[in-house]
Amino acid sequence: MRLRPLLSLLAVALMACNLPALSVTLRQQANDPLPHPQQPTALPSPTFTPTVLPPTATATPSQTPSPTATPYGCERPPDDYTLVTVGEFTLNQRTLWMLQRAQQLYGGSHDFIRAITQGSYSPGVSASFGTHDGGGAVDLSVRDLNDWHHILYEDMDAIVLALRQAGFAAWVRQPDVLYAGSPIHIHAIAIGDAHLSQAAQDQLTGPAGYFRGFNGLPVDPPQPDEYGGPYICPWMIEMGYNDLRGQP
Repeated sequence: MRLRPLLSLLAVALMACNLPALSVTLRQQANDPLPHPQQPTALPSPTFTPTVLPPTATATPSQTPSPTATPYGCERPPDDYTLVTVGEFTLNQRTLWMLQRAQQLYGGSHDFIRAITQGSYSPGVSASFGTHDGGGAVDLSVRDLNDWHHILYEDMDAIVLALRQAGFAAWVRQPDVLYAGSPIHIHAIAIGDAHLSQAAQDQLTGPAGYFRGFNGLPVDPPQPDEYGGPYICPWMIEMGYNDLRGQP
């Protein structure tokens, strides 16, 4: 019984002895600075490598050639071969239409219909080389219809141009060129006429022909076209007529 109280006292004494040490330990811990939190390791910045795309081809619009402009006055004549009488001369309706068209293009005072001196379908005229035997051929006077002594030199170029624009191969035939005493006049062949004689066709495409740059007279060597060459309309090309200058 006496032993138990003694042990209790001993325990109290031991605790008393350890209190200073425990107090010192607590004070040291209280005075120690708090540990700094560990700084996170910085991650490397991501590196971006640009991707180079191949160049994109830019489409270049193709150049569309402009269509060739239609020469002034070009209008395809009607395929009407009804025979008509003009004064004392015979023409077909196609040739008459072309003369009327040329009259409009010319715009001057000379009357082409009244000026006719030889028509078509008149075979046997030796001075014409057979060019008037079929259709499409016509000769026009270039004398002033109101003054026979006045030759229309001032209008000849305009008349020839208008006839060519309307679809004729046309030339001025100077005095004496066909025979001694032959009068000055304009000789015209309707291009593409279905009734042309062979001689008339030769004046278009033969060795001395209009489309070869000559004056249509059957002479050797061929004589150049003093008006510069053929006036070619699209409808002529459609019919097979082309610029033959320089071709054999």
